[in-house]
Amino acid sequence: MRRPDGRRVHLIARTELRRTWRKLLGTTRGTLVLFGGGAMLVAYSLAIGAGAFFLGGALTGSEAHTVRLATTAGIVGLLVVVGFVTLQHTVKSAGDPDAADGLLTTVPYEDAAAGLLAAEAGRVSLALAVPVLALAGGLAAGDAGVLVAAVTLVGSAAVALLGTVLGFGLGLVAKLVANRSTFVASHRASVGAVVSLLLPLGWVAMTAVPTVQLRVLELATQSPLSWPADVVLLVLGNGGDPVAAAVATVGVFGAVPLGAVACLWLAGRVWYADPVQPDHEFDADERPLSDRLLRGRVPTATRVVAQKSWLRAKRAPVTVQFAVMPFFFLVYHLQIVVLERVVPPTLPLGAGLASAAAFGAAFSLNPLGGEEGVLPLTLTANVSGRAFVTGLVLAGALPGVVVTTLLVVGLGVAAGTPPVTLAVGLATALVATIAAPAVAVGAGVVFPKFESSSVQDREVVVPSGWAFGLYFLVLGVTVAPGSLTYLLAVRDVVPIPVGVTWLLGSGLAATVAIAVAGAVAGFLYAANRVATYRLD
Repeated sequence: MRRPDGRRVHLIARTELRRTWRKLLGTTRGTLVLFGGGAMLVAYSLAIGAGAFFLGGALTGSEAHTVRLATTAGIVGLLVVVGFVTLQHTVKSAGDPDAADGLLTTVPYEDAAAGLLAAEAGRVSLALAVPVLALAGGLAAGDAGVLVAAVTLVGSAAVALLGTVLGFGLGLVAKLVANRSTFVASHRASVGAVVSLLLPLGWVAMTAVPTVQLRVLELATQSPLSWPADVVLLVLGNGGDPVAAAVATVGVFGAVPLGAVACLWLAGRVWYADPVQPDHEFDADERPLSDRLLRGRVPTATRVVAQKSWLRAKRAPVTVQFAVMPFFFLVYHLQIVVLERVVPPTLPLGAGLASAAAFGAAFSLNPLGGEEGVLPLTLTANVSGRAFVTGLVLAGALPGVVVTTLLVVGLGVAAGTPPVTLAVGLATALVATIAAPAVAVGAGVVFPKFESSSVQDREVVVPSGWAFGLYFLVLGVTVAPGSLTYLLAVRDVVPIPVGVTWLLGSGLAATVAIAVAGAVAGFLYAANRVATYRLD
């Protein structure tokens, strides 16, 4: 591996930063994100500067343990935020150069990789410049002193740079695994769904759940991540281990070039490796599961529409990735499971309703726009509006029923839910699962969306926000009676067994009635709209 050429690295990094700037200013959404993010950044910076001014002086009179906790919290927070954001950006776009064929045949790959890494460091530096300067300025203007401010400024820059290198390297590792692993290549849909769910849940837990943050901080103070606190303690004259401070300084500043070298090595392995191609042997006599389930039971046109939806999701999971959003509402429940090692009594129904909402939206929430470039073929094919809409509804309802049942029953047994209550909760979730795709398809034709959005560096047509809003509103009204009575039952609000049974039955009956009305109305309206839709 050769040493990168500084002039080429600078040129590539500058070009990448220019492209980022043009993408932000080239669209209305990008401009709004730029100015909205800038306004929030200024507001946060003012708050950080004010906090450093008024509270920074407290460090000088604090105990060594308090200083260590505060310093470690800042290091861990900055490292996690920068590393996670860089990891995501590397996996989605920054890990591959634009016009790679032309670039990699013009300059050595080391120059290209170093340029991309430098551009990523530039983006991070621009984003953090104002908050870090506000922090250092507040400390310098307050009672903490100029020396503490200088250490904070240099240390923050070093930690942010280290987080950028680590995030970039981990992103390249993820891309290398995706390219070289036969298992990942053969199960892209499943792996993508799990990663799409677990990473945001972990991010929310790290940034929004105080108990998780406290546990992470406790572990960090017992690791080398707390050693830079000794530098601050030495500056304050409040103790501190000189050896730990020296090791931390050398470690942070030495890890950056070592990590950069590792990134260059990984980039060569990622860019020049042929992706694994799963061996799909064609068997003319083999009948897929969907054929065995649907052939002879539903009309051919309906079956083909459902199979098309499943096949598309399997080949390109990013097209249905938006559907995992309802599972984010289970973060609080999952926090209780992880920290208290008990299953909350409301989790079985909550998971079932999240599954219902997810599968309902996956294939049906944008029936016209979801066809993208083949919409003219779909409209002119020998498929009626009812057959097309029925296929979309089946595509979401059939797998949804299976997943919902497994979630509700498994979690209900783990939570010790009484059989009658669990049965009614399962029935409520299944009613929602069956009705949700029909409700979604109605909302999708009321608010169709044909414009594409960039998702993981791919142009994908996702449902509109108005369709999401209408869908969740109708579905929420549908499940409200059954969910409310289930909640009252598991909380023992009605202790008399007969009263509980009557309460659960009435709530379920109301949910069924609303679900039937909403599903029928959504299905009929969508079928008629698809059948009569004309392209401009």
